[in-house]
Amino acid sequence: MPRMTIFKKIMAVTLLLSLLPLLVSSLILLSDLESVNARLSAEIAGTSDIQASESLQMRAQSVAESISDFLHQCENDLQFLSRTSLDQQNLLNFYEIRRGEIWERGPGNVPTGTRRLIPLYRSFAFIGPNGMERLVIRDGRFLAPSELHNVSRPAGTEFKCEDYFNRIRHLKQGEIYVSHLVGFHVSKQEQLAGAASPERASNGASYQGVIRFGSPLFDPSGSFIGMVVISLNHRHLMEFTQHIDPGRNFSTVFPSYQSGNYGFLFDDEGWIITHPKYWDIRGVDRNGRQVPPYTKASSKTDIDNGLIPFNLDQAGFVHPNYPQVAETIRKRKSGYVDITNVGGSKKIMAFAPILYGTGDFSKYGVFGGVTIGFQVDQFHDAARKGSRLINRELMDHRKLSGLIILITAILSGLSAWALSRGITRPLHQLIDGARRLAKEDTRSNVSVSSKDELGELANTFNYMANELKVRKTNLLSTLEQLRHSRLEILDERNFKESILESISSAIVTFSTEGLMTSINATGRLFLGNHISVDTHYREVFHGWGEMADLTEQTLRTRSGYGRQPLHLDRGNGMSHFEIGFFPIGKDAERGLTVTMRNETEKEKLREEMMRLDRLASLGKLSAGIAHEVRNPLTGISLLLDDLHDNATLALDDQTMIKKALTEIERVERLISALLNYSSPPRADFRTGDLNAVVNDTVLLMRRQCERQQVRIVFEAGRLPSFRFDAEKIKQALLNIIRNAVEAMPEGGEISVTTSANEERAIITVRDNGPGIREEDLPLIFEPFFTRKGAGTGLGLSITQRIIEEHHGRIWVDCNEASGTVFHLELPLNMG
Repeated sequence: MPRMTIFKKIMAVTLLLSLLPLLVSSLILLSDLESVNARLSAEIAGTSDIQASESLQMRAQSVAESISDFLHQCENDLQFLSRTSLDQQNLLNFYEIRRGEIWERGPGNVPTGTRRLIPLYRSFAFIGPNGMERLVIRDGRFLAPSELHNVSRPAGTEFKCEDYFNRIRHLKQGEIYVSHLVGFHVSKQEQLAGAASPERASNGASYQGVIRFGSPLFDPSGSFIGMVVISLNHRHLMEFTQHIDPGRNFSTVFPSYQSGNYGFLFDDEGWIITHPKYWDIRGVDRNGRQVPPYTKASSKTDIDNGLIPFNLDQAGFVHPNYPQVAETIRKRKSGYVDITNVGGSKKIMAFAPILYGTGDFSKYGVFGGVTIGFQVDQFHDAARKGSRLINRELMDHRKLSGLIILITAILSGLSAWALSRGITRPLHQLIDGARRLAKEDTRSNVSVSSKDELGELANTFNYMANELKVRKTNLLSTLEQLRHSRLEILDERNFKESILESISSAIVTFSTEGLMTSINATGRLFLGNHISVDTHYREVFHGWGEMADLTEQTLRTRSGYGRQPLHLDRGNGMSHFEIGFFPIGKDAERGLTVTMRNETEKEKLREEMMRLDRLASLGKLSAGIAHEVRNPLTGISLLLDDLHDNATLALDDQTMIKKALTEIERVERLISALLNYSSPPRADFRTGDLNAVVNDTVLLMRRQCERQQVRIVFEAGRLPSFRFDAEKIKQALLNIIRNAVEAMPEGGEISVTTSANEERAIITVRDNGPGIREEDLPLIFEPFFTRKGAGTGLGLSITQRIIEEHHGRIWVDCNEASGTVFHLELPLNMG
């Protein structure tokens, strides 16, 4: 951003004081003129809206009166025919005489169109008392007898749905029945016939509908002898609205729907009966069913196909004024409203009731309504012209004001330049001195000869320069001392952080509010990396048992400091921690430090040492007992053998001696097992095929399994050759398989599988026996533990020791419902 000098400031202030009043007054004047322009345009537009709306309303009333007269004329024609002899010649003459002019588009949409006279009525009919047509002239010709129908039923009428026979049948002499418009509905495709819009669809289908006028006939005796019915051609109703142009042209051969400048008729039931879009006109399908009106629930298919005749009472979703217009017409009132049609055109719509109360229209006393719409924007032409004129005058005023301001600015600028130059020139010497001072040149002072305020400023500047020199020297000395202090502080902080990050205990600090303020690397290892500063201790110690409660108690009571053990099960076995709570500051005024040290491995090592001590003691005791017991047993066994061989003994005595010898042999086996357990042979590790050893073991047990109806299978995985003691592995497997067989006296299945990962070979032995009770699982590898009546209880203990000799691991998964699974892991590389 450019620097604002005193010269520029004086220039700016001078120009501002001279030009600001002129600018403000000009802007106020322009604003007032703009406001007047806006108000005037709005008043012209409002007046135009009111005048145009009232004009449209008067035109709608005029059309409504013409239609009302036209309908009464149709009644007169009916009464004339009722009093006339109904023979072919009279009917034909009357049909040809009663004509009306229509204005229609010529071939190729000729702009001026063509005018011609066509009969007012589509048909005359004389109908007998039984509903059978006797004489009918339609479209200029008499129908042949074979073309006549019985119209007493709606299905026999021209449009398959009319009940005019029954309605007229119950009238009195001289009374007249008038129906609503009836005709086959014309779809969008039928009218357009490939054209882009209705005004271009000169070759499409047209709506062929009628309004029935009928009166009963009686003979001189008063007996009903039939009726006469005349059918007004809908085309003549269209003439009343189709050529209305609310704009400058006043009339048109066919209106533009997209412009919104057109008129239409609707009946007392709200149905549109004349419209540029023929598919908006009420009608029935080819089976005589009324086509439903366009509603918010109309399907996209019906909308695209134009199967949506328009009923104002159902069109509130298009614009809420449509139902209001229909209701106002039924109250026999006229008016105008703002509205938006289906095509999106915003317009003013004037409407007027067609007063007529004969036949079906006696309920409200109106035939329906005439509406004439005109686009709102076209009302405002006069307002726009006035606005453009005012804008031109405003533009001329802006140019003149701009010229005056420019001349004033030039004169003010010259005056300001002269004034500011005289003030700022003496300041340049002071500025040059200040720049030399900024470059640390303090050898020369600033020299200004002026005795005014600028001279005093120069003397003050020189004094300041001398002070800066002294203070600079002091500041540099202080900065050097601060730099050394900072380095010492950083070294001490880094040393402390290194210690905290390297120790094996977790250290977490909390504020007095219980929010975490710091945590070391071990703490994040224990508690998770997701923990962040300002986390509450409840969230920090979530899942850590009573840690959160102990922290809360210590923070609240400001007591309970010191170390204590914490034991918890985190889903992978029991974990042991030593935790400590220590205050930060006097009486924990600055918070609390929590330490956590994992003692799980130490606890496991202690338990393992205790177990090894027990096993060593047990081994020594077993070896001593076995040595002391084996010698007497040998003597007893020899004596019993001699007694057994003595022929003078009775048979029962020999049997008893045989049983005693059997028991002594069992004790001998137990002693051998004890000696083998207490002093096992040294393992002989050799490179071999584990699958072959497992397969031999399975084959060795197969006969025993078959005797107990136990099915044993072996599934070998891909294993590399590695070092292990084949005989001891076989012994370990025999102990596990033998236990599984003994656990299934009623038979079952044992599966043995092998597999390997990058570091270990895995043997899995699975049975579907009753499983091991949960309370026995911690004891199964203890020496002499057994739930069998016979047995030493050393099998699984020996198996565990064999696996540990291989630096492997053994564990068991058990479910009393699905059996027992033993997993044996052996390292592939013994090191």
